[in-house]
Amino acid sequence: MEAHAVLELPFAREGLFGSVTVPPSKSLAQRYLLAACLAGPPSQVDGYPDAEDPQLLLSALQEVGFQLHGEGQRVAVQGFAPIREAKLFLGNNGTGLRILVAILASLPGRYVVDGVPRLRERPLGKLLAALRSLGAQIEGERLPLVIEGGELSGQTVTLEARESSQFVSALLFLGSKLASGLRVELAGDVPSWPYVAMTAAVLRQFGAEVQFQPDSVWVKGPLQPRKVAVEGDWSAAAFPMVGVAVAGGDVVVRGVRPESVQGDAVLVDILQRAGCDVRMEAEGVRVRGRATKSLRARLAEIPDLFPPLAVLVALRGGELTGLGHLAYKESNRLQVMAERLRQLGLAVEADAASFRAFPGQKPQAPPFALSPEADHRVAMALAVAGLVTPGLRLADPQCVAKSWPDFFKAWTALVR
Repeated sequence: MEAHAVLELPFAREGLFGSVTVPPSKSLAQRYLLAACLAGPPSQVDGYPDAEDPQLLLSALQEVGFQLHGEGQRVAVQGFAPIREAKLFLGNNGTGLRILVAILASLPGRYVVDGVPRLRERPLGKLLAALRSLGAQIEGERLPLVIEGGELSGQTVTLEARESSQFVSALLFLGSKLASGLRVELAGDVPSWPYVAMTAAVLRQFGAEVQFQPDSVWVKGPLQPRKVAVEGDWSAAAFPMVGVAVAGGDVVVRGVRPESVQGDAVLVDILQRAGCDVRMEAEGVRVRGRATKSLRARLAEIPDLFPPLAVLVALRGGELTGLGHLAYKESNRLQVMAERLRQLGLAVEADAASFRAFPGQKPQAPPFALSPEADHRVAMALAVAGLVTPGLRLADPQCVAKSWPDFFKAWTALVR
């Protein structure tokens, strides 16, 4: 899809029907690849996504000396050859950036790390402070950073992770390669805790010990080589699932597992509470029929579900809370989604941490294309809104490549 393109979003006269296979989880894939690199050969990751974020991380790891062989969606670790210096570009990849920065701080070499303007705005300071307390040599508080990697010491570090659970994940990866392990003492609440649990599950799969206490988490390696496969992405599955809740229909989403380590699997319960018929079948998760009830849900632990659920709440009514962390995402998602839904003529209310609307509203397409602010999840959420908004146009549709490059091809095939 050409840059600066405008796409008229598919309108569903009947609903969504058929089946769709979601891409592999980019959050899980990136953690698997990082663990595989630290564990060394013959580690292998099957089902590695071709989306933008995972590919940027793959390229960065190759630039710093990890010898990775990719064939299709399979990535094999063949070794590590230290380099003296590298310039790395992470786009708008927050997960890859934060975990990679912690690992780079412990590798010999000089690394300059940068990204797009939005990634430069996203917070890093608390993580950098924790790394410096372990002896890391890092210049800068936000991107671009200059990292002089080397041996780190220390068995305990205090972290204030209110801005991002990725800070905790970064230190857990670092601790898995420190000879003495690492205890991370947590000062204050940590958002999106299921992503920390995902990191712990990946490290355990590669042989590390991880123990949780009420106010701390401890990790000890070393990591052992493993061959792993990436499961389907529940965050991506949310869009066709919520699409059925908004427009009706009958869709099977393939590739996701009910026993997933991904926190977003709780979407099954959320949509059931909204009156949808949702069930796990042998082929995947099946969603039938529109939501019939207003929705109330707290999303502090599962913030990636907000964009599609915001569309559902705007149309069916309800309230979403626990949203304060959304200001630090690829865009300020709470603000951007509220503004775009208002541009559709929907009366929604939003403050710093909550979003609400009354049922019975009908959207209308504005005379201009809506901008997703380069945020893949906002773009896909607007596609959900387009199902019930004839003539709705989207600017910058290609931004979905960050997580699901073929999203609009798959989406159009479902619309009736």
